[in-house]
Amino acid sequence: MLAGASLVTASAGASTKVTNITIWNDPLAAGSQGIPAAKSFLTKGVALFEKANPNIHVKILQEPFGSSTAFNTLLQSSELAGTTPDIGQLYVGGQVIQNAKFLLPLNNILSPSYVKSLTGWQFVTQGYKTGGKIYAVPYGAGYYYTVYYNKKDFAKAGITGPLPTTWAGLVSLAQKLKAKKIVPFDFGEKEGYFGAWTLDALISGLDGNTGVLNMFTGKQTLNSPLLIKPYTAWHGLFADGLTNSNAATLTYTTGIADFAAGQAAMTITGQYYDDQITQGLGASNVGLFPVPVLPGSLYTKSLSGGPNNSYVIFKNSKNVAADVKLIQFLTSPTVQDLSVQELGQLPNNTSFKATAAFAKSQPLLTDLSTYINTDHYNLFEAFDNVMPGSICSYWYQTNNGVFAGSLSPQSAASSMQSQMSQYLATAATG
Repeated sequence: MLAGASLVTASAGASTKVTNITIWNDPLAAGSQGIPAAKSFLTKGVALFEKANPNIHVKILQEPFGSSTAFNTLLQSSELAGTTPDIGQLYVGGQVIQNAKFLLPLNNILSPSYVKSLTGWQFVTQGYKTGGKIYAVPYGAGYYYTVYYNKKDFAKAGITGPLPTTWAGLVSLAQKLKAKKIVPFDFGEKEGYFGAWTLDALISGLDGNTGVLNMFTGKQTLNSPLLIKPYTAWHGLFADGLTNSNAATLTYTTGIADFAAGQAAMTITGQYYDDQITQGLGASNVGLFPVPVLPGSLYTKSLSGGPNNSYVIFKNSKNVAADVKLIQFLTSPTVQDLSVQELGQLPNNTSFKATAAFAKSQPLLTDLSTYINTDHYNLFEAFDNVMPGSICSYWYQTNNGVFAGSLSPQSAASSMQSQMSQYLATAATG
């Protein structure tokens, strides 16, 4: 168990003074995927924490999606008004680093033993490497974008061979499905998220983390094949009629629901939808495999995604000691075990060990683990986990435009570079 978790228990009831702290709940981190916030792992974890620490009361505030412009507006306005809560949930990478001026550095607050008990610190640290300022605590081992497929549809189309490892092979497989009058892919690209999940995987295969980190620092332009080639492949699926016809205007939640209802043979997403897809198609009827790579990829065995969520402490918090207690408790094995089914990700506690019972209850996560631990796929952080939140919000818009054909891959990449140049110029002036 974590030292922090035991610290929480040992100090319970040590003082009669009541401390009130607040925490923002990102809908993608808890209270999502059809689970009401009142029944989410976060609510359950907070209840356990309050039972162990009766002198600390925690209020959960529902925030907009952390990747949305609505959240960026909320954060800016709440900082100006002094109403930002004690703790927030931010996406690791760009969103954490971009908002570092609002956050409390944690290097001198977290014990070395606690830091060693979790993985994923490089993506919440200034410069994305050890030794820099730590601005957040990573939560969960992360998600990796994969192709989910309906085994019955594959059987109907006579697809029995090895699963594709190249983009051309994936397109060929989709064409076979279409020839059998089976919709190959189901997407809901209105918000640009399906494009993000797919492009994340393709970008990682092309250049791993190197290109994205260079883009983040301004060493490499976004107006390059690293974006143009994935954009082109993404548009091709829709242009060639390999998706549901309404994919460009359908919401992402409806797209996932339609796939889970058996309306297409494949989709591309992360493990946060494992439970919904499994319940819809049946555990024995759904499988997954890594998103195949584009020609010229440096990494033919590639999984993109990585740690996604993190807990931060805002600078204006007056309850830092209580904040740390709560975060350490929420990242303990006990609470992270509660989130596996809901979030579809493995804990990032180094003490976690998968058991036979776990494999039986989580077949898709077990399959993913095989790709990682047996087949030794390279693990890379997603483009939109590294890039600043404002750039990601704009990127989602371009994904939809490119997919539907209203924006060319070349013009989208050029526009993305313009946005990044503006961000870097502003960041340089502070």
